[in-house]
Amino acid sequence: MKYPWHRSALEVFRGYTDNDRLPHALMIHGPSGCGKVALASELARELLCLENAPGGCGACRSCQVFSGGAHPDSRQISFEVNSNTGKLRDVIRVSQIRTLIEAMYKTTTISPRKVAIIQPAERMNASAANALLKTLEEPVGDTVLILVAHDVSRLPATVRSRCQRIAVQAPAHADAMEWLAAEGISAGEAQEALEAAAGRPLEARTLVENGLIEQYRGARQVLVALRQGKAGDGAAAAAMSDMDPERLWTWLSLSSASLMRNGLQRGASQRLLQHASKLQGLADRNRILQASSVRQDLLLRDWLIQWKQLPATLPLDQDTQEA
Repeated sequence: MKYPWHRSALEVFRGYTDNDRLPHALMIHGPSGCGKVALASELARELLCLENAPGGCGACRSCQVFSGGAHPDSRQISFEVNSNTGKLRDVIRVSQIRTLIEAMYKTTTISPRKVAIIQPAERMNASAANALLKTLEEPVGDTVLILVAHDVSRLPATVRSRCQRIAVQAPAHADAMEWLAAEGISAGEAQEALEAAAGRPLEARTLVENGLIEQYRGARQVLVALRQGKAGDGAAAAAMSDMDPERLWTWLSLSSASLMRNGLQRGASQRLLQHASKLQGLADRNRILQASSVRQDLLLRDWLIQWKQLPATLPLDQDTQEA
């Protein structure tokens, strides 16, 4: 078990294998930054292991080949490189799913079954999801599909209903702090990183390792300055333009939630609370739209204009007054 907070998810999985009730399609779901792909890989290694050992025995030919990253009975489908731009595509295309289905019909090479991981499953386009649906309805041989999803609501109901779900939850705050400490991160950094990562320990570690905590602080400072009239929405948008859109919208959602929480504690007006709630909803929606063709600069500018309308008398942080 790579991460201690995967224990309950592994118990669910082994409930299937121990009772000989292994489904042909599993869906590992939960917030990003909690190691769902690593868990899917661990399940795949175990399913392919010739000794059927929990987590894989590590010694059989299958486990050794799997560790090398090129197991002939294992497939992983994710974003592929666009040959025209050299950049990763932001969707999983139907051609990828069709290639996977063709591979499923081939005879196994080492292990008694095949395993395929599709992640993030919610980023399959409509044609890809439809192509996969037939395989979910009529499994090919002894093949196990593992779908990894950050947001299952974005998957068609027909796909969701044909998978057995395994939920991965973010660990309790104390457990996450303990794990980050074991990773060599100081308590102060870990606390701030977990706040910026919405409690997701792997994302918190990434923020620390890549020096992104300063960006988080900068985003919060811009939001404070905007409400105080010390910055315009144009300048604020420019200051945030180089930030990763998914992270930025997460931070804006967290800031709205923080403001709403502080408003409740201080007896703020219903109108203010509704405004903050609306902004959180918009930030969450825009985080999803960042993978679409919608112009992010326009979404951000509109959001910041609405944020600016909130009174500066209510502090963004519970114990920090915005002077």
